[in-house]
Amino acid sequence: MADPSVEELLERLKKSLVAATALLGETPANWENKCEDAFSKFRLTVVHLRKERAALDTIEDKNGAWRFICKFGKTRPFLHDRCNEVLKILMTSDLWMQAFAQAGFRPNDLPPAVADEFDKRLREAIPDDELPPVPPPRERPAELARGDAGPSVSTVFRPANMAVVVQRCTTAKILVDERMQMWGEIGRGLVISVSFSKGATQDAVQHAARFLLTARLSMRSERARASASSAESVVSLCKAGEEQGILLMPQASLCSELGKDNIGLQYSHGCPETQASALYKAFIAAFRSSAAELIGTAAPAKELRVVACNFSGRQSMEMTSDGPFMHAFNF
Repeated sequence: MADPSVEELLERLKKSLVAATALLGETPANWENKCEDAFSKFRLTVVHLRKERAALDTIEDKNGAWRFICKFGKTRPFLHDRCNEVLKILMTSDLWMQAFAQAGFRPNDLPPAVADEFDKRLREAIPDDELPPVPPPRERPAELARGDAGPSVSTVFRPANMAVVVQRCTTAKILVDERMQMWGEIGRGLVISVSFSKGATQDAVQHAARFLLTARLSMRSERARASASSAESVVSLCKAGEEQGILLMPQASLCSELGKDNIGLQYSHGCPETQASALYKAFIAAFRSSAAELIGTAAPAKELRVVACNFSGRQSMEMTSDGPFMHAFNF
């Protein structure tokens, strides 16, 4: 089979861009559910056209493309590598760089790993005295405004405000009442440990819960895996009728750091216990409310099981898994 022509690839790019920009006006739930697929299709066509700058330059809605890319980068930090791949292709074009500036964006709206390189290229494409002024906060592109699908990286994704470690499991149980010897159990899903530092906020808690529910971190059951071997989000699996669970536990040690002697550990950045306890309860509630909203009740959807141990007291846990699969995130 012959490779698609430049014209065919260009039509695919235009089609994928229409679908991507349409998501900008959708509800946060629809954005969370559909943005990764939309970006994947957009990225694939851009990569195929990476040597066809003239063809890429013919795209009319460059403004919409930049709005989508910037919002995607803000709300999907774990996919920055793929986002950077697209950015490095588009930044070779002066027309795309001009459209970026005219849309009201700046390099600090992009993933940190590419921001400096992008800024240098922007200044090559547009002299400083021709760069449009940075819009005041109220006029910034709506995709970067707080209260949209996710808070901006500069305000919520500050390192070490909220540390999370996620581990995939096939079964897990945790002691939820030591005196009564009561255990909470889940089947296939995620075990999540969380720690809160002094900068943690309710906004970060809400966004972290939605992120962990929609990130591709879990897997289908043994029975269904033959037809779907790649990782999927907890939300998408529940919507497909798969049993999924989330087990939550506080882990203050995630905010530890080496002492001045580089030997001992210190925990000076942790939240006061009262504040950390309140944030932990909000984290649990955010999982339950966000899961109900994102999964819905339409058949064959299954309700997400959320189990959490107490904030204080002895922690005892048992877990089985298909193998080591862990991720660490800061919010």
